[in-house]
Amino acid sequence: MTLGYARALITGLGGQDGALLAAHLLRAGVDVIGTHRPQRAFDAWRLRELGIDAHPRLRLAALDPTDAAACAELVAATQPQALFHLAGQSRVAESFRDPQASLVANGLSTVHLLDAVRAHAPAARLVLAASAEIFGVPTTAPQDEATPLAPQSPYGLSKLLAHAAVGSWRASYGLRASSAILFNHESEWRDEAFVTRKLSRAVARIALGRIDRVELGNLDARRDFGYAPDHVAAMAAMAARDAGADYVLATGVAMSVRDFATAAFAAAGIRIDWFGEGADEVGVEHGSDRVRVRVDADLFRPVDAPLRVGDATKARRELGFAPSLDLAGLARRMVEADLARERA
Repeated sequence: MTLGYARALITGLGGQDGALLAAHLLRAGVDVIGTHRPQRAFDAWRLRELGIDAHPRLRLAALDPTDAAACAELVAATQPQALFHLAGQSRVAESFRDPQASLVANGLSTVHLLDAVRAHAPAARLVLAASAEIFGVPTTAPQDEATPLAPQSPYGLSKLLAHAAVGSWRASYGLRASSAILFNHESEWRDEAFVTRKLSRAVARIALGRIDRVELGNLDARRDFGYAPDHVAAMAAMAARDAGADYVLATGVAMSVRDFATAAFAAAGIRIDWFGEGADEVGVEHGSDRVRVRVDADLFRPVDAPLRVGDATKARRELGFAPSLDLAGLARRMVEADLARERA
């Protein structure tokens, strides 16, 4: 696999996408500099599980992306040929609690990095991890690169600022900057704050008799659940292109949170029957009276799109993007990984 660049800078190395992208690039022969927040102890558990924590071509660097001078200094010192901006505030629910922090962490940090590239590495390719939250509550489906942008959460607004900045710096300064409009992309390395990993870990613990049930929010929300390694491979391919562009990365299939829960329990050999609706809905283990899923109304978001599903035709055509797992396969990967962790 040849990507056409030999040195890459990844912000947010410790997260799901950062760790997976680093592993992908290292396999391709790319030297990787990965950043972590200077104020926090770096947790390398994902790197260890992926077997790259001691890789000779991986090195760490402390960076606060909201510090413009620090961004400029790091880009100047490392001279990346590709820069992947994955760091930031990644949780929609958290953005409702602190909207200003989300705008700074996701929007302003992107402007700082774009300007750092413009000043110190203008030939570098920059790829932003944007989000389907920029579509808000879409009136048409599926969503593609031409779908109107109307975010309704502070997180969506922060990602729109970043996405728009990429387009602006590309048009105004000729930067080879691209935006990956990421729909839900999950894996066994997802943070437990996300509903899919919350479910896979809870299912593993329920199957082992360690807890009785899991509490979830809106079961009816339908999302496009992809496999994260497929998405980061597409981002790596975006940086290999001569010109910057925007790409929707999605499977094109929408499934509900209820569907994901059903598949996750099935992966552990537990069949779930659903009763009731709304906040009163419960998931009961088939053939018993054991309630395995309850709805907690406090987990509902103030704004939550009923359907979000992407059209990745452009990414399939230009990047060779191809989803590798369906919902059942994704849930099985995640549950099996959490069962192994719980048994270790």
